[in-house]
Amino acid sequence: MPLPLIDVPVDLRALRAAHQAAERTGPPGGPRVGIMASYTADPLVPYLATALTGAYGRPDVHVAPYNRIVQECLDPESGSARAGLDVLVVAQRLEELEDGAWATGLPAVTGVAYEAATRWGATLVVVLPGLPAADPLGVAGDCWSDGRTAAASAAREAVRAALADRPNVHLVDLEAVLRSLGTARAHHPALYQYAKVPYREEVFHHLGARIAHVLRLRAGDTCHAAALDLGGLVDAEDVDGLGGVLRWLSAAGVPSHVLGGPDAVAAWRELVAADPAVPALLADWRFDELGPDRQVRDLAAGLGLAARDIALLRRREDRLTVTVRPVGGGPDETVDLGPEAAAWPSLLAAAGVFDRLPVPGAPARTARPREGGPDGGAPEQPSGTLSLASFIAGLGVETDFRPPRGAELAKVNDMLVASKEFTLGVPMTPAEVDAAAAGGDRVLRLGRVRDRLGDLGPSVVLALAKDGQDCVVEAFVISCPAMGKGVEVQAMREIAAHARAMGADRIVFGYRDTGRNHAAVDFLRSPAAGGSTGSPDGAPLDVLLHADSADNAGSTETAGTAGTPETPETSEIGAVITS
Repeated sequence: MPLPLIDVPVDLRALRAAHQAAERTGPPGGPRVGIMASYTADPLVPYLATALTGAYGRPDVHVAPYNRIVQECLDPESGSARAGLDVLVVAQRLEELEDGAWATGLPAVTGVAYEAATRWGATLVVVLPGLPAADPLGVAGDCWSDGRTAAASAAREAVRAALADRPNVHLVDLEAVLRSLGTARAHHPALYQYAKVPYREEVFHHLGARIAHVLRLRAGDTCHAAALDLGGLVDAEDVDGLGGVLRWLSAAGVPSHVLGGPDAVAAWRELVAADPAVPALLADWRFDELGPDRQVRDLAAGLGLAARDIALLRRREDRLTVTVRPVGGGPDETVDLGPEAAAWPSLLAAAGVFDRLPVPGAPARTARPREGGPDGGAPEQPSGTLSLASFIAGLGVETDFRPPRGAELAKVNDMLVASKEFTLGVPMTPAEVDAAAAGGDRVLRLGRVRDRLGDLGPSVVLALAKDGQDCVVEAFVISCPAMGKGVEVQAMREIAAHARAMGADRIVFGYRDTGRNHAAVDFLRSPAAGGSTGSPDGAPLDVLLHADSADNAGSTETAGTAGTPETPETSEIGAVITS
């Protein structure tokens, strides 16, 4: 399947609509693909899924919470670890890593992803990040040997050196997309600030196509030979530029053949006269009355290939087109290289029709020795000693809880509406937020989170109310960037402190299963949740979960069980789940 050319208009809305329509046809039958990114990567899904469907069938795509790559890879209970992934796509932006540590931070993240993909038996696709869009030093940054561009290049090449040529690992370069589109056309600063989506739809379209292209190459979806049809061409002007195309094919190692009917002999002579080196660039040429389809089939049979393994190049109405047959069947696909003969070789390369994946362990394409270990092999991956606990401990996470003031109430309402992964799922209206902020028997707290990588800003919302001897938690929301960093435990300690101040005997959580908030429910069921409610002066408080269902029907389940209904009970640090 050819890659879409950057400057060829594509109806992105139609592609997204086609994906949505396909989603309604039933469960996917293709591979399970996981996407982990340091930014919101959901816009990638329709383009990647649509591009993959032909070769593999419609994939089942799982998108992890953004900016949680390491946690998802290290936690054996993460959604990605339990998803049974066939393919893992990892995309880490440099801008979301600590400045000054890109050359070590990026390889560390991808190294953890490599180890996770190996454990899970998944194919790993690492997206090499683009260069930063803006350098604080401006043009002067070009002069610094250790500036942002140099640091970004070093980080990218460290990952390439560590992972290139490894079995079941592939690299896709986002910088190629950003460079081709241009910075102004590729980046979306306003959307990133609002929703952590750094790129425009065109970037996700082309990035999805590149990822799918690499995976389709694994399925043999590439052409191994080229056939240039001279039928209908009569003079030197018609063959102008074809010699350059044949030179590119020869340099790329693609066997090339010239075909045509008896009337194409004149054009053949014009081509040889214009470029005498052409015969030496070709594997063979033939002219007969069989027609191009039959000629391609006979050519394929003679080479031991299928007809779909040969790309047919034709010049018609001053334009050069390349026609290929997809590996998954369906109609032929044609790439229009346009009328500019000088651009044909570069556009043919950009279309990826003849791309080939490297063979792991095969000699390098150049004689330049690789840097590596003592045996001269690939550089070693980071050791497997990094654990989730040590990673979180190294972040130095701090959370500051205080009552929201003024405009911060709007932020609280936004978080209650927008948060999907870590939330109780029980709606809380703006009026209820205002009431909680007013005080009395209710408490509203906004938590600001920071770690050694930077300030995450307002990331936690807690709303509590006193009901008899209970401290009822009305809202427990943590934003995606703060999830999995121990913030949950800090929030539980904050809740427990207020519960004791209220004179409550236990903490009650009401929740509703939204299909996406299992991270919150799983945490509240864990021993860590109940254990973190203790204090130096007292034992941990009892924790009760109450599940709110549409029909209000309920059964009870003790935390840590498989869900067997039984009489509600509590333990010293127990969590009782009422559903």
